[in-house]
Amino acid sequence: MENELISIIVPIFNVENYLRECLDSIHRQTYENFECLLIDDGSSDNSAVICKEYVAKDSRFRYFKKENGGLSSARNFGIEVANGEFLVFADGDDIIDRYQLEFLYDKLKEYDADIAIGSYHQYSEKDGCFYIHFTDEDYVEQPYGPDELIMKIPELEKIDLSFVTAWGKLFKKKLFNHVRFPENKLAEDAFIMYKLFLQCEKIIFIKKSLYTYRKSDTSLTGCKMSEEKLSFAPESRMERLAILAALGYDVSEHARWYLEGLKFSLYEAGENVLESTETARRIRENVYFLEHYSIK
Repeated sequence: MENELISIIVPIFNVENYLRECLDSIHRQTYENFECLLIDDGSSDNSAVICKEYVAKDSRFRYFKKENGGLSSARNFGIEVANGEFLVFADGDDIIDRYQLEFLYDKLKEYDADIAIGSYHQYSEKDGCFYIHFTDEDYVEQPYGPDELIMKIPELEKIDLSFVTAWGKLFKKKLFNHVRFPENKLAEDAFIMYKLFLQCEKIIFIKKSLYTYRKSDTSLTGCKMSEEKLSFAPESRMERLAILAALGYDVSEHARWYLEGLKFSLYEAGENVLESTETARRIRENVYFLEHYSIK
């Protein structure tokens, strides 16, 4: 059977210094039946010029220009125009291993899964080092049912970003029929990943680094904390906690993980002189009640 079309969605915003490296890594994929959707989210640098170079030399690349709306808006735009049966997300300043599509597609088919999850390297612009670097000896293939994975999320999210982020994965597109990334939020992936897992019959995780995530001062994780940003991570965990509880899941571990997240947000508030804000006050309030009035 001929390999099916994979749509690679690449949100782009002022990443001219890294974009060619990202697009070269896509152009070199060993899995050739893909379309690469370049979603220019209102860039003011030379990103558009670079995108058009790749469109001119490879018909699999398609360029779209839109007004700036943020990462979620660009990804949602890409979902709407995607023609593939499968979706992959890649940020415009990151790098995809040349075997990523082929490897994830083959494993998804082998396990008859709805999502194939790969691992990643993290590259720090600040010190020029790679982190979370897995060797061949660390290789693991771990299938999950949706309920099993939902129960393990708090444990898995403490390890790394493999089960948190949208990048580094191959999704059946149908999972997004009723799901979109929340706009005007940070930690946007945390708002939807569990909703995608809930719809699956099987998820396959492969502990093999197939993506390089670049962390820099201009990346979302490198941005200066503000009161608004302080609220996003607790909000995503609270929403997940509420939905899973309403669906009848045992959310005791999720509640403990939510409490840990609140405490970390208070630490971030202190580090960024935000401890006197209303958001920090409400987080402290929630911590108090979770610590003092838990059901015995």
